[in-house]
Amino acid sequence: MQPHPRGRFRALLGYTRGFRIPIILSFLLMAAELVIGFVSPLVLSITIDSVLDTKPVNVAWYFRWFVPMVGGVEVIRRNLWIMAAAMLGMTAISGVVRFARTRLNTRAGEGSVRVLRDRLFAHIQRLPYRWHAASQTGDIIQRATTDVDTVRRFNSGVLLEFVRTILMVLVGAAVMFTINNTLAFITIGMVIPVAAVSVLFHLRIHKLLESQEEAEGRLFTVMQENVTGIRVVRAFGRSRFELDKFRKANDENRQMLLKVNNSFASLWATLDLLCGVEFAAVLVAGILLSLKGNLTIGQFTVFLSYVYTFFWPIRGFGRVLSQLSRTMVAVGRLEEVLRAEEEEDLEEGETPVLRGDVDFRDVSFAYGTTPVLDHLDMHIPGGSTVAILGGTGSGKSTLTLLLQRLYEAGSGSITVGGTDIRNIRKSWLRTRIGIVLQEPFLYSRSILQNIGIRDKQPDRALAEAAAKDACVHDDIMEFEEGYDTVVGERGVTLSGGQKQRIAIARALTGESDMLIFDDSLSAVDTRTDAAIRQALRTRRQGVTTIIISHRVTTLMEADRIFVLKGGRVAEEGTHEELMAIPDSIYRRTFDIQSAAVEGGEGA
Repeated sequence: MQPHPRGRFRALLGYTRGFRIPIILSFLLMAAELVIGFVSPLVLSITIDSVLDTKPVNVAWYFRWFVPMVGGVEVIRRNLWIMAAAMLGMTAISGVVRFARTRLNTRAGEGSVRVLRDRLFAHIQRLPYRWHAASQTGDIIQRATTDVDTVRRFNSGVLLEFVRTILMVLVGAAVMFTINNTLAFITIGMVIPVAAVSVLFHLRIHKLLESQEEAEGRLFTVMQENVTGIRVVRAFGRSRFELDKFRKANDENRQMLLKVNNSFASLWATLDLLCGVEFAAVLVAGILLSLKGNLTIGQFTVFLSYVYTFFWPIRGFGRVLSQLSRTMVAVGRLEEVLRAEEEEDLEEGETPVLRGDVDFRDVSFAYGTTPVLDHLDMHIPGGSTVAILGGTGSGKSTLTLLLQRLYEAGSGSITVGGTDIRNIRKSWLRTRIGIVLQEPFLYSRSILQNIGIRDKQPDRALAEAAAKDACVHDDIMEFEEGYDTVVGERGVTLSGGQKQRIAIARALTGESDMLIFDDSLSAVDTRTDAAIRQALRTRRQGVTTIIISHRVTTLMEADRIFVLKGGRVAEEGTHEELMAIPDSIYRRTFDIQSAAVEGGEGA
């Protein structure tokens, strides 16, 4: 749920925590830059009215010191370079101030966003598994990149421009009234409709920007799914379907962008018209006042330069507010992630050895309103190898998620060695349970780094030993660079069986108390499957091993086999015991698979 607009603005200010001193200093430097900008034209006014003409010096009180300081009008007339040097000096000082202000502001803006990125990424790491399962990867990436970059642009430039506009109005109004009240009232009066149009636009554009951000998030999701699932796309000839889906999302994003850009175009046209009317009104009024002798040519020239200087910040006020609207949308989307509840008790609890018996007692669990486990009871002796067989949706993988406390059981209890896993530190539980999934994830790094991912500097000897047990060492050595071969993202340069075996090797490198193979031998042939299981038996040494598979030959040598159906243990026993039960689920599955193998051989 996104926070209220006021909450979003407070959150935006909170992102600057730790960098407020340089931001305030940049504001002060900007004020000094504005003062210099308003003072500089007075040199031109004096030159036109009192140096080139004979009128007495008539400038605002805050600049009357200048002429006496340089020796008077006569000295200036004999040394015109003084005025040029004054202008050049003010320009140089303004440049130095602008440089310091930009450097301070950029450092503060980039620094605050770096902290925001670190905070966002760290928070995402601590969010519960159910949050990740319910979120779209493309949308998360967009929030962590596009939305953060929107905040960066605001903190690095737009915030300063916002303050600059306010100071420009305040300082500019004060300076203009020292020259001519009539022209000042006309100029300030035109600020009101410009500000009103900008504020109304800000209120109107907010919902439109939210819709556009959501459309862009859907586009990111389509792209991410296509790129990560490119093998499936090609294998099933879905390129045309994916292209049509992308075009639909892209067209939706395009339509929303057109609406946003058309709204901005209307704003700029309206503001340009209002600012043009303002300049014309000042020009006409100034000419009339000059003809009546109430305004000197120098004062009129200076005032026009002020109006022109005034023109861009006031016009830019609409841009600042529109960018503020976009930033508020981005902050809302970021806060929606940052306010998501983190996983509780990640580092709290006991750290026992997890090699004891594993007991599921009256465990029930549901994904939302969909029940998966129904008062399940299961006893797994510590140090044994057990196998789990069951149809799709029977709860096999859910058992592993509950064991790692990625989800919490709805009712009942799970104990390891007599200790309820709810009392065990989650981080400890997950580091002591090695798991290999059916679709293993490999990083775009070397094979050695993927196998030894637990350590910053992987031990090559341990990695090679694990690879040999996983029956993948010979495959690795066939690569030109061996263990230093860099695999593609998600391991796309490897076969399915190679990826699974490398993932198995990765699980074997840790000091695990429990190993779980969630259908992770499905992509290897039966001979390699048997060799891996033999290696696991040799090196198990008291490690409880849970093998989930649809292949009966993978399960038949387990110490105990559990057959799940409807979220409960329907059958339990050794291979021989289950085969002895007439018309059992296990026996029917074995017969079907055996017939399929024989039929394949016969063919």
